[in-house]
Amino acid sequence: MVVTGIVLVVLALVVVVVAPRVLTRSAWTIDRPRTALVAWSLAVLLGAVGFVVGIALVVLADRPLTDPFAIGDSPTHGLNVGVAVLAVIAFVIAVRVRPGSEHRAVREAMRSGAAPHREIDGTIVAVVEADHALACAVPGRSGGVLVSSGLADRLRTDELEAVVAHERAHLQQHHAAVVAVAESIERAVPWIPGARAMARSTRVLVEFAADDAAARRIGRDAVRRAVLVADATSALAVIRASRLSDRD
Repeated sequence: MVVTGIVLVVLALVVVVVAPRVLTRSAWTIDRPRTALVAWSLAVLLGAVGFVVGIALVVLADRPLTDPFAIGDSPTHGLNVGVAVLAVIAFVIAVRVRPGSEHRAVREAMRSGAAPHREIDGTIVAVVEADHALACAVPGRSGGVLVSSGLADRLRTDELEAVVAHERAHLQQHHAAVVAVAESIERAVPWIPGARAMARSTRVLVEFAADDAAARRIGRDAVRRAVLVADATSALAVIRASRLSDRD
């Protein structure tokens, strides 16, 4: 068991080190963002499970399967195990990334009806009065898609539909949860380069994946134009627009 545990720990460390290098330097991830997101998730899962199981095999070597923690030998062993489990749970809760205050405000505006609603491309969208460009998808029963009047007024009909399709893809593909997990892992183990790389890549890949979903529904040119109108100054917007143009 000890040898097996050590092998699993070594393999987990190899995955943690190698996977980020492969996934951040491979050109195919740009063209297939959803596949890349799955690959990131599998790498994290394999690394975490391999490390935990490996450590467990080493620590619990030569212990009886019926009482691996020797709880029967001393009541304090059970207490120590319980405290350790609670500590792990508390740590997970502490590092969990929660929705920001802006998301809570948007969700409340949508729930209360403070923002008027209109149907765009079959989706009920909340339109908030604001001069600046804003479009976001808020998950949850009281969430949905929200755009600002300032952005809606600047977009042509097909461009606005592209924006809505993009945000709807975020909801349908559960991108908020994917990003939250990646950012939580980054907060939990910030000293591991792979965790930082995963968080950065995930934030970009979900935008690519949502663009692709919108392009399949509305068309790449409409999505590209909408991206440039909504956020023409950011480097990511330029990359997204270039990516959409290259695949026409």
